[in-house]
Amino acid sequence: MPKLKRGAPAFFVGPWDLNRVFSCVPDDPGDGTVVLIESEAKGAALPWHAKKLVLVLSAMRHFAAELEAAGYDVAVIRAPTYLDGIRAHVGARGSREVHALRPREHAIDRRFARAEEVGSLGVPLVLHDDGGDAHPFLLPRAEAAAWARAQKPHRAPQRWRQDRFYAFMRARTGWLMEGGKPVGGKLSFDADNRKVPKGKRPPRRLRFAPDTITERTMARVARDFPRTWGSVDGFDWPVTRDDARRALDHFVEAAAARFGPYQDAMLEDEPWMWHALLSVPMNLGLLTPREVVEAALEAHGRGAMPLASCEGFVRQVLGWREYMRLVYWERMPAMRDANELGAKRRLPAFYWEPDTTEMRCVRAAAGQVKETGYAHHIQRLMVLGNLGLLYGAAPLELSHWFWAGFVDAYEWVELPNVHGMALYADPTFTTKPYAASAAYLQRMSDHCGACVYDPKARIGDTACPFNALFWDFMARHRARLDTNPRVRALFSTWDRWDDEHREAIHARAEALRDAWEPTESRWSFRDDDG
Repeated sequence: MPKLKRGAPAFFVGPWDLNRVFSCVPDDPGDGTVVLIESEAKGAALPWHAKKLVLVLSAMRHFAAELEAAGYDVAVIRAPTYLDGIRAHVGARGSREVHALRPREHAIDRRFARAEEVGSLGVPLVLHDDGGDAHPFLLPRAEAAAWARAQKPHRAPQRWRQDRFYAFMRARTGWLMEGGKPVGGKLSFDADNRKVPKGKRPPRRLRFAPDTITERTMARVARDFPRTWGSVDGFDWPVTRDDARRALDHFVEAAAARFGPYQDAMLEDEPWMWHALLSVPMNLGLLTPREVVEAALEAHGRGAMPLASCEGFVRQVLGWREYMRLVYWERMPAMRDANELGAKRRLPAFYWEPDTTEMRCVRAAAGQVKETGYAHHIQRLMVLGNLGLLYGAAPLELSHWFWAGFVDAYEWVELPNVHGMALYADPTFTTKPYAASAAYLQRMSDHCGACVYDPKARIGDTACPFNALFWDFMARHRARLDTNPRVRALFSTWDRWDDEHREAIHARAEALRDAWEPTESRWSFRDDDG
């Protein structure tokens, strides 16, 4: 380890920046000290899933050990906040300047930008973009903002369209393009990727046994963090760069070929399906979006990943992940308060305690989150998000649950997904509410066959709650939804029923909402802490 002189620069590495290729890590160990900070405020801000805390804290400790083994001077500091930790390090070591990547959270980013502007650390703070080649994101923030400003609104209030952004990114990168046109003749093969895997079982998931560092972290989280949800038991997520690369290789070899056709399907007792599970290491910085996409392109090139699967995977990373990050920065802080549909109900208690509901799909999805910290994107959107939409959950109620509970969730990605996609609370970048009745769930899953509720019934005590809630939601918001050509046709079904049946649907929906409204919550949320 080099003996650095007093005054050597400090390089702050956030818990989302754990990669030596990022500009928050000096190229040469002699160029400065790498500083990792455990923010006590952030650790106590939400009732984090216990496995999420283990993941982040263990990954930070492993990254520190990796850097030390490579000869870096590393300081791991526990402090009230990230800036407090940096300030303490500067005071102790006399650092002449501090380097960092732009933080991912709006509130923390604003505090860092203010510290850079006014010099509140006592030394210069140099903030580097988090976008570009060999960065956590592909687009620099200024380029993303320029694209957003250049777009003509699709129709009020929608400002941006994901398909336009995806086309821009495909053209910009040249991925899956030939002669300026998309390979296969179209940008999206989403319509080919909605199959149910009858008789097919997913590959076994690659698990990562805890080593000494992770075991110590598990014990610490169980002992020192009383406001957690779930358990540390069974933790098996990747926490190192080597683990993350193994996870990527495993997906390419074992799951990539069938990822596309079955990416929207749900099977009982099969939480992982053919999904890559790479958002977990990607959102820690252990993998870059470029290497993840290039691995898929390489697999497609050698015939190991069909075009529809490869395109669907590329779209999730290149199109959706980058788009969510763009929308987050364009809409914050207003997105936090967005509530287009005026939803005000508190989140049903069974999101936190899944065993208390008899809805099999909900118990499976929410129970999986409580057990593992994960559920795939259709479970998130069309089960957990869809139910929150139909029930009328206040947007931040559901957003907090997603942010706290999912091991891959950070505000920059969960807030646009929950407020925009799931709840239609912020319609500036989505075309319609993603509302669905039990018919969709029956078609895309095998949950309904063993459920106590009848997916074909709309009224009565044994009717699937999704049905009454869906039609009640549609009727209550008809004035707004009837103008959307993608939704309007559904109202012809509603109009065929007599008044008695429609009133029975409203009564069933209202009874469900009243029964689910929690009387109290033991959780508290301090979004901006850190």
